[in-house]
Amino acid sequence: MDQPVSTKELRDEIEEIDGQIIDLIATRVDITDELAKAKKRSGQSYWDEAKGREIVERYLDLCTEVSLTEEEAEQIAHVILRISKERQKKIYDNGKS
Repeated sequence: MDQPVSTKELRDEIEEIDGQIIDLIATRVDITDELAKAKKRSGQSYWDEAKGREIVERYLDLCTEVSLTEEEAEQIAHVILRISKERQKKIYDNGKS
């Protein structure tokens, strides 16, 4: 008979996944910083609302493949987009390219 997984084991798994999530978000942020610099050099606006909506839609599509609701996927997308938008604005405002 299988032994139930302990709460400590489950918490350890969550801790490991949290580290992976932060690493992936940090990588995404680094790439969006580079994107902002490239957009600034080419004279583009730092933020594109249509692209933001496209990203939210992508998250909604991805949530159908996993155990996230559309609301949860949308919340995650909006948090990530808010961070990205704020960082890109700082790059534009600080004159760094």
